[in-house]
Parts: sequence; structure tokens; C-alpha cells
Amino acid sequence: MRVGIISVYVDYHRRGRKNRAALQPQIGPLIGGLLPADIEIEYINEAWRAPDWERHYDLLFISSMHSDFDRARQISHYWRRRGARTVYGGAFASSYPRLCQPYFDAIAVGDPEGTVPRIYQDFRAGRLEPLYAAAEYQADAVPPPRFDLVAGQAPHALCFEATRGCPFQCEFCVLTGLGTRHHTRPLASVLRDIRHGQTLLQDRVPRHHLRIVGFCDNNIGGDLNYLRRLCDVLTPLRLQWYGAATFNVISNPELVSVLARSGCRALFVGLESFNAATIRDMCKHQNVTRKVRAALDNCRSHGIVIISGLMISPLVDDLGYLLDIPRHLRESGLHVPTFICFESPIPGTPHFHRLARRHPSPFLPGALLRDFTGYTLVVRPAHAPVDKFIDTYRAVVRSVYSARNRARKLADDLPRFLRRGLWFPALADAVDVILNDPQPLAGRTLVAGSDLAPPESVPLTDRDFVSEAERRRIIEPWRVTDESGNVLDAWLGAAPVFASRKAERNEVEVSAAAPAAVSAT
Repeated sequence: MRVGIISVYVDYHRRGRKNRAALQPQIGPLIGGLLPADIEIEYINEAWRAPDWERHYDLLFISSMHSDFDRARQISHYWRRRGARTVYGGAFASSYPRLCQPYFDAIAVGDPEGTVPRIYQDFRAGRLEPLYAAAEYQADAVPPPRFDLVAGQAPHALCFEATRGCPFQCEFCVLTGLGTRHHTRPLASVLRDIRHGQTLLQDRVPRHHLRIVGFCDNNIGGDLNYLRRLCDVLTPLRLQWYGAATFNVISNPELVSVLARSGCRALFVGLESFNAATIRDMCKHQNVTRKVRAALDNCRSHGIVIISGLMISPLVDDLGYLLDIPRHLRESGLHVPTFICFESPIPGTPHFHRLARRHPSPFLPGALLRDFTGYTLVVRPAHAPVDKFIDTYRAVVRSVYSARNRARKLADDLPRFLRRGLWFPALADAVDVILNDPQPLAGRTLVAGSDLAPPESVPLTDRDFVSEAERRRIIEPWRVTDESGNVLDAWLGAAPVFASRKAERNEVEVSAAAPAAVSAT
């Protein structure tokens, strides 16, 4: 009995490179912990390594980002043709279960804790169902993750959740589309998982890695009182830890001091924009642009490196703001963000539905699902022609990610950490600055419907298809808008999964039963 777990990865920059600096997906160790300990489990994080296409699986769990679904369904078809039963879960499966169902043997909606054990039991009994909807999340019932499944596939294997979800309602966020919720796990369970991981990984990773913990929470600061208590229990362990939090966390000087004392050394924080109008349009009210410099300086003075990215809003930002981004970055002290991308209305999010209701449609014609990465423009700019907007974006990215600018950032950051002997934030900063290069390839249009196709492939052959119609259904990229830029009806049926705890199952059933009036292909 062999179970496979694949986290699908497609290089958004279309270079075909792996992204080993990215935060390790937690789904592999989490699913592994939900399965029996006596079965063979293999986890493939595609951001780190490619699947072994000669491998046989009896049951295969697959998850992906929305924009990577073309590859996810091709992977499923490949292994289904070779005898495996496949299961698809994650945010896209939860938002659009009806669209996903034809390509997998089962769809998991909601939290894996409420679906994976039932899926495995039914698979063993030969009665796998097409749809599984999770019941209410039970924070105290999460088992210890199988960290050993990640060893060798990530810089730091000891990475897991202390919380789940986020209480904020940023319009562009997939979490908001699923339904706003935030859960905290018992502190005793968090400590148990750290000790369990250190024991499990003792002979599998370098010894100093056992003192590094990653929290892959959507927002570890979603409950500030819980975060303080978490820091209190982490402090005696003398760990170095990293995670992701919202701006209100790092703009609180007292809380930053607590974080530093507990061993926090790196945080990803979504600054998103220096344009206050854009922040308002995103409904990202926890961000205060005038406080960015003070917050970043305070974090660095406490030995915490802040890693962040920027999003450009085609509907709010004009060319003047784009050209001003390098100045804003210098004045903020961030200098070089992890990325500068477009705000992308991901299907199923409030941002997507708001734009889909507009007449005329602001979407560009022929937009494909794979275009909704943030690195391909899918919305017509409101203040400039498409070509001028793209040219200005390219120029800004070239300026920000120049070798000189990268050196300036490291010269500003690294001495602050190294003279205090804080190697971890210095290393995290250097890796982020050196490895991340979002400068577009010369051959890319960066425009929906005409941008370069992903270079990743699945080794499907003619024998894998019973007809030309099936080949097209599996291989052809999914469309989101038609030739006029109108959103296809199939994408308008997404319903929140976590709109209310009481109605959770009802919402899932309504979403799953909603007819898809127009094919996404």
C-alpha cells in the first residue's frame, strides 16, 4: 500500500526553475499525520523536486494553487491511467468542487482533518465517494505532523501551524473567499509538535536545524493575545523561528519586543502598497502606510528581518505611482521586496466577484486560469493603456532589482544583524535578496491570453487518451474570460465554505450542487 502526496508547483516566472526558498507547504506532513503510521507515504513538494513518473501509487492526494490547476488535473490523469485513485483538496477544490470533480476520484472540501481519515477508510473499503465535506475544525484534534516526509525537501523541515485562517477580510485574498475564520491550537499541542519534530528529525537533518521552527500559519498574529501566550511558551526553548503576520503585529512596539525575546527572527508581512487609496480598495485596513518605516526599523533593531512584497492595482494605481515605487522602497528601508506583482482577482475571491459584476467588464479578453498568478495582467488598467502600463512595470522592476539596489539593501541590513551575532535573520535576508528575481523574461507579454505557457509538463502520451476530445479536456488550459473579457458563467458559482460555523455543511453542499453553465475549457 503506497500513498502519494503532491504539492503542485508551476514557476510563475516561466523559467522552469524550482523555488527552494519558498515557505514549505505544510499539507504533506499534515496529511501524513492523518494517515495510519504503518503505510508507505511519499511526499513530493514540486517546488523542491519533480515527481518520479515511474512511481506507482495506490492512492494519491494532490493540492495546488488556483492558477496551477491545469497541471494538477494532468498529474491526476497521468496516475489514474496507471491505476491510482486520486484526491484533490485545498482552496480551489473548496471554492469550485463541481468544476474539479470530473478530473479526480474524490474532492476534499474544507479542512483535511475532517476529510482525509474518512477518505482513506473509504478507499480501503472500496467505497470512495466523489465529494467529502469537512465538519467544523477541531483545533485540539490535529495530530503531530509527519515531519520526516519533508526531510531533504526543504531548508527547514520543522514547519507547521499554530493557528489557521485569518480574521481580516482583504478583498484579494483566497481566505476571504473561503470565509473569514481564525482558529488557535492549544499551546500544549504546539509544544508537543515541536518536541515530536525534533525527535523525528534528529538523525535526518543537521543538528542546528532542530532549533529552527517555521510557522506556516496564514497569519500567526490573527489573535494578539494568543500570540503573546505563544511567545511566552517559546521563550524558554531558545529557538529561532519564522512565520507570517499582518502589519498590525509589527507596528506594535511592545509586541515586537515580545516576539524578539521568544526567538522570532524573520516574518513575512504583506505591505502590498505605499498608495493609501490602493490599501483602502483592497480592504486591507490593518495596514498604515505612514507607519511602515518606523515598523521596519524597530523590527530590525530587535533582530527581526521583515520580508515583504508589493502588489500593483491596475484599477487604482497610475503610472506616477509605479514610477515612485523605488523611492518609496528606499524611504521605507525595505529597498528590495520579495516580489512586485499585479493585484490579481483570483476566482472565488470578493475582488474577483466585484469585478465580474462590472459592466463593461474590466477583465482582459481570453484570460486563462494560469494567468491569475499576479505576474500576468488580467485586468485592464484604468489610468493607462495596457502596453504603457506593462512597459512601466518592467522599468520599475529593473530598477528595484538591480545589482546595485540589492547590494544597498544588504549593506543596510546585514551589519545590524551580524554585529549582534544574529546569523539567522542575516541569512534569511541574504537568501531572499539574492535568490528572488521577478524580472520578466524577454519573451513574455505579461498580458492575459498571450503570455508564455508554463514550461512544466506531464509525460502524457497518446496511449493516455481514449479520444481527441479527452486529450483536449485534459491538456487545454482553462479559460476564465471570453473574447470580450466577460467572465464565463462557470466561475460565478463559488460560495464560501466557512461563512458560518453553523451553516458550514450547507454552504459546501450548495457550492457543490451549483451547475456549471459554461465549460471552463
